[in-house]
Amino acid sequence: AQETTAALPHPLPARNGKGREGVKLNMAEPIPIYRFLDCDAALKTLEAGRFRVGLLSKFNDPFEWKLGLTGITTQEEQKTAEKLKSEHQPWLESWMGIMCFSDSVSDPVLWSLYAEKHRGVAFEVKYAWNDKEENLFKMVYSDERPVLDFHQLRKHHNLTEREEYLKSLLDRLRKQKSMGFSFEREYRLAIDLRDRKHCQCNDGNYDWQLPDNSLKRVILGFRCPLEESTVRKLLDKNGFVDTQVVKAKMCSETYAIKC
Repeated sequence: AQETTAALPHPLPARNGKGREGVKLNMAEPIPIYRFLDCDAALKTLEAGRFRVGLLSKFNDPFEWKLGLTGITTQEEQKTAEKLKSEHQPWLESWMGIMCFSDSVSDPVLWSLYAEKHRGVAFEVKYAWNDKEENLFKMVYSDERPVLDFHQLRKHHNLTEREEYLKSLLDRLRKQKSMGFSFEREYRLAIDLRDRKHCQCNDGNYDWQLPDNSLKRVILGFRCPLEESTVRKLLDKNGFVDTQVVKAKMCSETYAIKC
């Protein structure tokens, strides 16, 4: 039987700022993105001056980084499929974490779901991301899952063709979610957990250091119990002296949150 197994390509760009094929990656535009946290997590973030990095197995979407599998006809292919199911996500979590953001701060649904029903906080981050050290990408939404079709894989007779097929699947896998999550308008930052310059491990948790001058505003939900003066002191203590502290409020004319 023809060999059908192939290792999935590395999901982060090369550390020299070039893609795996040596193509220069574009820097993301410096747009504001927002990280929503509940009040307790926000306070811990302010005290530490760092964001906690998420691991895929802890996310609320059970389809995260899980390929659909079809076209399996041999025992070897079945073993490969089982190996992907059981080993791929733990392997990713051994060295890669994810930071989740949205490009919207006015949607009350985001505040309700991800900021403790408006008792939490949104952190506004704006930075010209450098692909040498960070990998920011925008999520897309679809009803079609990325599916590894072993019948298609068998049609690719050389290694280059197989790699291209798998790379296209991997790109969809890391950037794509169900259409049901489209309200999130999500951006993600892939974090290399081995990067000790920006990422620190404490008791099995990973904390990521914000780039200088990237935290523009700390937006308190309109029900947030944190005092603005307390937040200001914590920001100043950690060197975020230029970061603004503002309080969100309900718009009187629309269903938007104003801040």
